[in-house]
Amino acid sequence: MLKLSKKVDYGLILLSHIGRQRIPASAREYAERSQLPPHMVANILKDLTSAGLLTSTRGAQGGYELARETSAISLADVILALEGPISLVECAGEDASCRMIDNCPTQDPVQVIHRKLEEFMHGFTLDEIFSHPPAQRPFSLGELSSGGGGG
Repeated sequence: MLKLSKKVDYGLILLSHIGRQRIPASAREYAERSQLPPHMVANILKDLTSAGLLTSTRGAQGGYELARETSAISLADVILALEGPISLVECAGEDASCRMIDNCPTQDPVQVIHRKLEEFMHGFTLDEIFSHPPAQRPFSLGELSSGGGGG
């Protein structure tokens, strides 16, 4: 199954809060705002800072803020910062290694898929991710019966 890790998912949530905030805030404040586990938030913010996606300033007016505009940060940047190099399969990516590489009929097509996926992730910026409206939460039957119409 191909999916983003929980760490990347949380990282995107935090970057969304940081991008909207535009004022430095502490890891604790971002954990409270995002309702994510504080220890995980601290680790993610540290990794994003080490990768140069965030800056961190100490002191009463300090905290974390974006190091660059959301239009200059790609999904690939976030994944690389939090999980390491993108690799669809063992024979693709920076650390390409596979014991079946000499006898694999799918290596070339998989390499093409890997490159296209990597290209997409490098081209898909936080601006694009955050510009989509939040998904609508499905309504419950309770909301239906207590709403103003119908009945």
